Amino acid sequence: MTNEHMRLTAFLGDWTAEGTAFGTDRQGGPWRSVHSAHWYSGGFFIVQDEHANGPFDTMSFLGWDPKRGCYFSWTIDNGGFANNYQVDVDGDTWHFTGEQARATITFSDDSRTQTHHWEFKPEGEWVTLCDRVATRVD
Repeated sequence: MTNEHMRLTAFLGDWTAEGTAFGTDRQGGPWRSVHSAHWYSGGFFIVQDEHANGPFDTMSFLGWDPKRGCYFSWTIDNGGFANNYQVDVDGDTWHFTGEQARATITFSDDSRTQTHHWEFKPEGEWVTLCDRVATRVD
């Protein structure tokens, strides 16, 4: 396993999250979700399955592409959306950048919490989509 793959282990495990979700109306409402992340067979890619209030379900794939020398994420959801993200990492902070959505996920020093800030671009300008904190479940 490469050092790049080892960095992905921060995402592994079962998590619960709470925060605020904003829609196109910009009115905030409660966000609650659970997600689970595990290695796909072979240990090169992480698969994450998330279920949030709404219901809003998302399946994500996260990995390291050695040919391009970068991290990536592909995400699909039960609303019919599919997104590709360029992923950059700076210490404990991961930046996901897509055409219509982007996120900053920061891990605590003990890797037991993830602080998420998601934005989307519904009318050509970036606006907050949701803010939430995920806590690792033991």
